[in-house]
Amino acid sequence: MKTPITRLFYLIVLVGFSSVVNGQEKPVKLSKELKEALEQRYSTDQQTAKTQRFIYNKMEWKKSWIGVKYTDLLKSWGAPTKAFPSGDGGQVVVYEKISNYAGGSYKPGYLTTAINGVGQRVITGSKQAEDTRWASQYVELTTLLVGKDNLIQSIDQKTTHSQAGNQ
Repeated sequence: MKTPITRLFYLIVLVGFSSVVNGQEKPVKLSKELKEALEQRYSTDQQTAKTQRFIYNKMEWKKSWIGVKYTDLLKSWGAPTKAFPSGDGGQVVVYEKISNYAGGSYKPGYLTTAINGVGQRVITGSKQAEDTRWASQYVELTTLLVGKDNLIQSIDQKTTHSQAGNQ
């Protein structure tokens, strides 16, 4: 014998189950604006993750050299750009990497002419010069502090960027 409470329970379970099943069958329809917003958010999140991963990787390589003999770094990287005493028996070592990039082009301007009915040359049009040339320079400085025990104590890296032209 089913009591009213049992019937109510079965009814709630049946309604809940049917709404779950029905909810799974219907695809969710998103508005165009919501789709665009989600795509923009996904793109932004991807770029942020990529940047954070780059920063993490950049920091990890630095940590890998701390406590290592400077002679091991010399074997791997070669001679530094500059080196000078630090004052406490160690030295400050600087590696400098300069990268130059350039591109674009220059197209000179010109005039178009024609000869009119009386034999005179007349200007019929002109084209302005197009200058899309650009230059860019990255300077990466890696500074190491080497202790008097010849072990690397710290590494600092700084990159500067300058550009000129129509970039």
